[in-house]
Amino acid sequence: MSWIGPAAKKAVKYGPQAKVAWDKAGRPAAEIAAKKAQTQLQRRKAFAKAATVVEGSVVRLIHAGEPVHVVLAHGEPVEAYPPVDVELPVLLKDADLSAAVTSEEHEAKRVKARVARARGRLTSSDEATGD
Repeated sequence: MSWIGPAAKKAVKYGPQAKVAWDKAGRPAAEIAAKKAQTQLQRRKAFAKAATVVEGSVVRLIHAGEPVHVVLAHGEPVEAYPPVDVELPVLLKDADLSAAVTSEEHEAKRVKARVARARGRLTSSDEATGD
């Protein structure tokens, strides 16, 4: 195993620098990525719930510096994702309910974006091959 020698030398030489780099940049980046993933999960849960209620829609609000997705049925609040410590009517007091998006609109927009990405990949692959 001749690679162990050079690998061990590099680990000894650059290990401390790699740890400092991870502490300064890697850990905060990982926390931001985890927070973004959690926000996307909560949005998906909200739209899934909106699809199950009559005239369901979702409005995005900011509460305590964090995004909150409130599910509405007939314009009345049903549930918030993630759950918040205040009553939903209080949370929606100053909200613009005209910005609410139905689950059908959200799904149509998502599919349209997905098709556009696929077309972009096909176009870029055609240009790369010279077709």
